[in-house]
Amino acid sequence: MTYFLVVLVAVGGLLLLFHVLEIVSKRRNRLTPFQVADIIEKHIDGSDGPYDWDYFTSVPIADPRLDAIRLRCIKTDYVLPEQRNRELKKIIQDLRS
Repeated sequence: MTYFLVVLVAVGGLLLLFHVLEIVSKRRNRLTPFQVADIIEKHIDGSDGPYDWDYFTSVPIADPRLDAIRLRCIKTDYVLPEQRNRELKKIIQDLRS
């Protein structure tokens, strides 16, 4: 019984820690639409750093609309390259208009 309680408290603590980290990362990741467009454009033309795309797709963005775009970008990793580039360019165009 005591072992179960310790495990339960440990799991609860980890969940709380992950929730706090998510909140902190959203606060720090306050990008504008133009910054998101620039990140995507650099990824398409290959001028981004080796981990820039991973960071962009891994860290939630504070603005829910931009975070939805980040999630759309993740989905493009699973389509053909030509279709992927078209989708990413469309996203850039939408962000800049």
